[in-house]
Amino acid sequence: MTSGEPMKNRLPAHYVWLVLGLVVALGYLFGLGGDHIPRNGDELVYAHIARLTAASGHWLPLVSSFDFMRNTKPPVLFWQAMVAGDWGAHWTLLRLRLPSIAYTWATALMVGLLTWKILRSERAGDSVGAAGATPDRPAGHAVSMGAIAAIVFLSFFTTYRYGRPYMTSAPETFWLFGIFFAMAWSPARLMASRWQFPLLAGLALGIGSLYKSFAMVVPVGFGLALCYQSVGAGQAPWKIFRRGVFTDGLKVAAICALGLALFSLWFVLDPQPGEVWREFVVGENAGKFKSSPGYLKVAFGSGGFITILTGYFSNALFLLPVSVGCMVAAWKSYRRKLPVSAAEKIMWLWMLALALVFMFPNQRSTRYLIPAMPALAVLIALYWHRTGRLWFSLSLVLCAIGALAMGWIAYGAIRATQDASLYTPVYWLYVLAIVLACVAAMFKKQWTRPVTALAGFSVLFALAWTSAPFNGALGHFKPETVTRLQGQTVAVPSNFNGHFERYEFIITGAKVEPYFAEQPVDYANVDELLRTHRYALVQRRLGQAPCTQCRILDMRWDLRSRQDEKDGTTAAFKTPETYFYAQEYLVERLVLQPGSSGTK
Repeated sequence: MTSGEPMKNRLPAHYVWLVLGLVVALGYLFGLGGDHIPRNGDELVYAHIARLTAASGHWLPLVSSFDFMRNTKPPVLFWQAMVAGDWGAHWTLLRLRLPSIAYTWATALMVGLLTWKILRSERAGDSVGAAGATPDRPAGHAVSMGAIAAIVFLSFFTTYRYGRPYMTSAPETFWLFGIFFAMAWSPARLMASRWQFPLLAGLALGIGSLYKSFAMVVPVGFGLALCYQSVGAGQAPWKIFRRGVFTDGLKVAAICALGLALFSLWFVLDPQPGEVWREFVVGENAGKFKSSPGYLKVAFGSGGFITILTGYFSNALFLLPVSVGCMVAAWKSYRRKLPVSAAEKIMWLWMLALALVFMFPNQRSTRYLIPAMPALAVLIALYWHRTGRLWFSLSLVLCAIGALAMGWIAYGAIRATQDASLYTPVYWLYVLAIVLACVAAMFKKQWTRPVTALAGFSVLFALAWTSAPFNGALGHFKPETVTRLQGQTVAVPSNFNGHFERYEFIITGAKVEPYFAEQPVDYANVDELLRTHRYALVQRRLGQAPCTQCRILDMRWDLRSRQDEKDGTTAAFKTPETYFYAQEYLVERLVLQPGSSGTK
């Protein structure tokens, strides 16, 4: 079966792709409430702020145990968690993450619908573009490619890593990409709109800014200006002296002004607006332009311009070669002067605007490009049949390697726990099936594209499956242990801002008190720590004792969050059982010292 082609005397291909798209979307729920899903450390910072703000009983001001991580993001992100967690009554990772899943699903739906709309219009003869859609394509082709576009978006590693946890990425992507999705859906009508589209776009921009930052007004405004100029007026970006430029400029300015006005409500509603200005505007945003080594040195260094220039590709991870091939195919189409639909141009312009704007801050990250990843998914689908087969084969190689890596990590878990039944035979058959399918698709031309469409997410699902045992009983203390710690102060290791917040979900009801340990498994001052704490959590490598003068109350298995550079990458192959896994002990001091913490 090839993507977009009908199967004779069988279920039409577009129905199959729609079902597969639904399966992939539902796959995002697997392991969602676990402690070991791919994520960024910021999730725990946001969870900490949201929990303490909910405990205060007020929407504002935001509350944190530390001043340097309080007003790190606008309040809507935290209000979302407070509502989802029922103001602390049902405070679980699953509850906090479900809104992110809803946003990601909605964005994937937009990706699929827009791809379908573009290809359906081309098939109807509105325009035969570089995507290769021609009137002789079957009726279900546009539907199939829409489903494939959604699957591609959900298969991007950044979508999986940042679109599932409790973070800003999923909502900001929905609201910001939604503006360009609407414009691409009906370019002529919405660009001619006097106030309806500017009003709705301004509201969407304002909500997106209240999730992320007022700074998002800049790339959105720049992207809209490019769209009005290049698509609406059909002029080159530098030919601004044209008829209607004033009207279009007013629309863009109105959208940006409305977005900023909505964001400014934070200053109006917060009883401490001065703190918001100092911590968020000056510290969190203006601070990204500061650099002690110097602007040019950072810009041309390893984390400089090259980070943004290659960001869209690296964000795709397993589909990196396909994304590169899409760019190559688009360039060839441009050289051949093939017509391009207005909707496709809008996708390119949004990607361009976001990349150019985030070239300027000294703090550059591929995360800043996430709001335009849906546009990349649309473009990959549009150029699906124009992209050379070699690029798909290279992606299949990456996916096969990824699947083998998951199997090796799982093998390390078995070596660490000495439990051969940790993973069922179904798991190993699944990993083997991914590898065999990728290898077969490299040689069988008809399979190359459809298998690639599914292989990326298949590896991501294998990753979730590999960590699944550690999200269950293996990664938790016994219920009686958690009961024993209710109201007790427990010292917990932390090696990143807010990292200690994870223990609020592991030893619920205990009073968590962090101690810094860059490498928790190597923390050497446990006996000293127990002089001031009755209870402490201590991580150790396999076979190492947690301390010399303590009582071990319980133990759980943990996935190491940060590996030691001294171990080297080769340690992942030589000793996966210690490179990826650690034992975490709950220890108690043998003799209570007067005046120590830890009593209720």
